[in-house]
Amino acid sequence: MSKKANEITIIDIMRMKPVWESEGEDVEKGLHYYHITDALNRKWQTIGLNVSDAISVFEHGNDDNWTRIIEPAPYNPDLSTNDLINMLNISPEAWRIRNDMQIILNTVERRNEYVNRILNVNRESRFFLLHQMKDEYLQHDQLTDDQFMQLYAVNPVEALSMYFLQPIDIIAYWEWEAAGGTADKAIQYKREEPLLPFIQAIERSEDEARGIISCF
Repeated sequence: MSKKANEITIIDIMRMKPVWESEGEDVEKGLHYYHITDALNRKWQTIGLNVSDAISVFEHGNDDNWTRIIEPAPYNPDLSTNDLINMLNISPEAWRIRNDMQIILNTVERRNEYVNRILNVNRESRFFLLHQMKDEYLQHDQLTDDQFMQLYAVNPVEALSMYFLQPIDIIAYWEWEAAGGTADKAIQYKREEPLLPFIQAIERSEDEARGIISCF
């Protein structure tokens, strides 16, 4: 059984002109362009002999030729993470990516960027783009030192989650604190290694507390 490359829900489909202009009665039976609006409010162009055929071609995914986005989604200033999760049809059982999206796509600008950058929607592409964007944010769009310090003073768990762009709970924070972790240490570690996972930050702080020289 073949797997769909593009699983995004279709909101609207409309038949357009024939792919090849010709004369005669058979023109209605030939290949036509179809315009599809998906759940992310993007307009696609694809082809097919009929609606079912056009949908099947669309589900094979973008090919930059017959099947491609012709109008991106308009910017949505009210787009929430829950809206995006519903649009992408992510099930409640997929709690890991749901949690990751809440933390990584933590501004409306980032959520709109995600909509703008994703092409085919399936489990793999959703995950890959999300974590590609996470790495980009950690390297080029990190919380400033002042923002992090201010947030850390109020809610260190939330501050660390936003700073490392990964889910961090109170138990992980206690491990960090017990290892001698501080806001200043987090800033130092992230300057040296922007993609450092939080668990490795804890381990590095533990090593330093035991007098082990870090290899970072």
